[in-house]
Amino acid sequence: MRFLERTPDRYDAGMRFITFGAVDDLHDALAVAVVRQAGDRVVEIGCGTGTLTARLVARGAEVTAFDQNAAMMAQAEARLRAATAGRVSFVERTAAEMDSLPPASADAVVASLSFSEMSADERAFVLVAACRALRPGGLLAIGDEVRPRRWWQRAVFAFVRGPQAALGWLLAGSLSHPIADLSDEVARAGFVVRSEQRWLLGTLAVVVADRPDGETR
Repeated sequence: MRFLERTPDRYDAGMRFITFGAVDDLHDALAVAVVRQAGDRVVEIGCGTGTLTARLVARGAEVTAFDQNAAMMAQAEARLRAATAGRVSFVERTAAEMDSLPPASADAVVASLSFSEMSADERAFVLVAACRALRPGGLLAIGDEVRPRRWWQRAVFAFVRGPQAALGWLLAGSLSHPIADLSDEVARAGFVVRSEQRWLLGTLAVVVADRPDGETR
């Protein structure tokens, strides 16, 4: 276990530090995007310490939260037990096992800072599985590290990326790989991209998309 993984508060504080607080904006945007009404069924890929999970539940969602890190998921479950009142099911599962979900069983699928830890092939597989799990008219929202579009942003990003990656390893015990074009990957999977927001010199993005064969929610 990495030293910052030992308590949720320490992990969350570390993530706020390396993102200059932008991770909170990212989580807020994801929660607002995916929960439109109380009782929405949301699948969360990579719940970590439960910071996004708590926001989803606060907006009235019924959440199935996946994570492959059993220790961090246990921390999230203990941390949120009193507040969630049984409205979260925590499941130790990798994103690649999402295909085990019943078809058309979710109103929304959301992922925060987990796609950048997957290979391109893994992301493509998960997007197909997410589409299968969503009901007609369902919503996909992904928040993650991305490569900046503008040359000066890329220059700044290259300068700070090394120390940031090292801190990320201490926080989560894994290395992330910023995604070149998240919206394009989502669109190529067949989703209809609705919006993209960016923070932190264009290095963090939230992409919101509709299931391709359903009506917009």
